[in-house]
Amino acid sequence: MFPPADKQKFLRFGLQAENTALIEVADTAAIFQVTPAEILPVPQMPSCVLGIYNWRSEMLWTIDLAHLLGSPLLFAQNNAAASAMVVVIEVDNQYLGLVVAEVIDIEWYDLAEIQTPSAKLFTPELLPFMQGYISDGSIVLDPSAIAQSPLLQLT
Repeated sequence: MFPPADKQKFLRFGLQAENTALIEVADTAAIFQVTPAEILPVPQMPSCVLGIYNWRSEMLWTIDLAHLLGSPLLFAQNNAAASAMVVVIEVDNQYLGLVVAEVIDIEWYDLAEIQTPSAKLFTPELLPFMQGYISDGSIVLDPSAIAQSPLLQLT
């Protein structure tokens, strides 16, 4: 089966509650489930930085994506029984783990469908990380903007 003409694959995932976001599949390196106990916290980091995770025998920095975007923490009160998904993105040969509530599906979208975000529609916390949005209101995230956030300059 051939991909639809002029369309790209996007990964749809849940941030919190009913909020979902999209990221191009081409920007993802892996997806896996994680619990808070598997992430080693690092002192004196911003609250959106959950810590490091042993991924493929390397240290993978993990962040609570919803919290970075202005929502409450995903793992409330260190609930060790909770689990979430990690979407590993690759930006400039560096990996970053985006901890999200759930991975929903892979969907096809034409890049021309992505509309420019405006301050009238989205919060100031979210805008810097958006590539745009599609007509159903789903936000399309920019992996480079996430990885280059001043809050995440960890090394």
